[in-house]
Amino acid sequence: MATAKDVADRAGTSTAVVSYVFNNGPRGVAPSTREKVLLAATELNYRPNALARALSFGKTLSVGLIVPDIANRFFGELARALEEAAAARGNLLLIGDSGLNVERERSHVAAFVERRVDSVVMVSLSDTPDLRPFTDAGIPIAVLHPVDPGQQASSISIDYRAAAQAATAHLIEHGYRSIALLNGPDDSAGSRQHREGFFRAIQAHDLPIDTVELQTEISRAHAAQVALDVLARPSRPRAFYCSTDEQAHGVMFACHRLGLTIPDDVAVTGFDGTEHSAYTYPPLTTVRQPVMEMAERVISLLTGHVELPVHEIAPFELVLRESCGPHGGPDR
Repeated sequence: MATAKDVADRAGTSTAVVSYVFNNGPRGVAPSTREKVLLAATELNYRPNALARALSFGKTLSVGLIVPDIANRFFGELARALEEAAAARGNLLLIGDSGLNVERERSHVAAFVERRVDSVVMVSLSDTPDLRPFTDAGIPIAVLHPVDPGQQASSISIDYRAAAQAATAHLIEHGYRSIALLNGPDDSAGSRQHREGFFRAIQAHDLPIDTVELQTEISRAHAAQVALDVLARPSRPRAFYCSTDEQAHGVMFACHRLGLTIPDDVAVTGFDGTEHSAYTYPPLTTVRQPVMEMAERVISLLTGHVELPVHEIAPFELVLRESCGPHGGPDR
């Protein structure tokens, strides 16, 4: 592999001048000398060391991302959106999958600090993740979920309570009077906010509505297992509000397995608005999070000259499809 010294020798100049050419400074280079350096680099197939160049400016041009489960379609789509936004600014996205394990999450935190990433985006397993390693190292961090105001982290998220209330209200206004809340683990802020929004809708309508609260892991398999048990009962729920699309897919599987028709026998709503939700049978009504916009905004905050921390609420969209009644087409 050719080095900067090889290029300098062939061009008849110094390694410092080679550095000035490829880093556009800090000193100017005569056009004729620049041309010689570039010609020598082409002939030697020279490629500058990107890490060395970045470190010379005090940056690694990398953004770390920590998510609970990259196999979850929502986090996969989020990672893709963040990678595109980071790449557009010349940054590399490094992904740490905690695998729903707190200790592994902490290990990723330590690894990103050690590798001197320029900034971090995090979706934590905890309401109050230990972000001190980042703040102590001067690494800007943003979380894509509600965060304790006392932590020095920016946050961008939708209003889970309002979104849950809107989706539940839609079920009620569709005439459903027996609704199951299929929520995630009870120890998360997201789950608590789903529950609060769900019951706000129930209370706001002041109607005799039967409710049942269910909890599952954020997975299709566990949601399907729980739904199979509940739907086999004589007094099964007429509709399900699910706190993620993944859980909604599990409920839909259970319905099909038991020979129940959606939405004639059981209505289902999801949450997150993943691309896959449009291609279930029938297409899934869901709350869509603006993943592309959130990714663009958080990368802009972390890589721009913005005073942090910043806390922002992103808009959500209730996407109406056939899983809870006819709404005029699968792309609605």
